[in-house]
Amino acid sequence: MEVCMFQFLEFNDLKDDEIKLVLKSQDLPDYEKGILPRYGFSIIHISDNTDIGAIYFAVDSTRRQYLRGHLSYGVSPDYSGHNYAMKACKLIKKVALAHGFKRLFIGSGYDNIASRKTIEKLGATLITINDVPDDEIMKNLNTEKIHMYVWDIVV
Repeated sequence: MEVCMFQFLEFNDLKDDEIKLVLKSQDLPDYEKGILPRYGFSIIHISDNTDIGAIYFAVDSTRRQYLRGHLSYGVSPDYSGHNYAMKACKLIKKVALAHGFKRLFIGSGYDNIASRKTIEKLGATLITINDVPDDEIMKNLNTEKIHMYVWDIVV
């Protein structure tokens, strides 16, 4: 069986007027365990150079991302309410496009209203509400249902 070698790309200018994304991790794939490549970025508030959160992009085009989502993110409570998660998603779009993606799946816990609002502000469309998959990656979610959205990133 031929194994495709994944190549991480370099991104140095992921920023807007308020935040910038700084690479903090590149998780290598372990295809035998079902682990696919993933970028991790710190979300930095530019005016005070504070790390206010993180965003991750899983570079995965398998059906599994339909259940898990390509993006995950979190913003410190001290900085919530300023749309920083949405802005980080818009910035990470450049990474997804560079890897050939045209749309991304984004999941949100059923009871995480703030995350659902963030996803909806991106213009993503709710496509289904699923039971949370019973696997190692998803076992730490504190919800039984997940809202899955699709975000068309090519306009």
